[in-house]
Amino acid sequence: GKRVAVAGLDLDFRRQPFGTMPGIICLASALEGDVYHLRAVCQSCGSLAVFTQRLVDGEPAHYEDEIVIIGAEQLYKASCPTCHVVRKDG
Repeated sequence: GKRVAVAGLDLDFRRQPFGTMPGIICLASALEGDVYHLRAVCQSCGSLAVFTQRLVDGEPAHYEDEIVIIGAEQLYKASCPTCHVVRKDG
């Protein structure tokens, strides 16, 4: 008889499942709950953004960088699949 609302990122900046969110989404679906995926606008081109772009000194982060860094606009931006970059170089 209770309604529960959960909000969070489903993917990290590397496009990998983020924390416990995949499990929460599965549980909500299994319990016939409503799952809504909200989207943003890509801050580079204006398209539909589905990823979080992590920035380090204004450049895309490396895949090996820490998963969670607390920050705001200077560390993250909304990104579409075309503009999203995760550096894997050394």
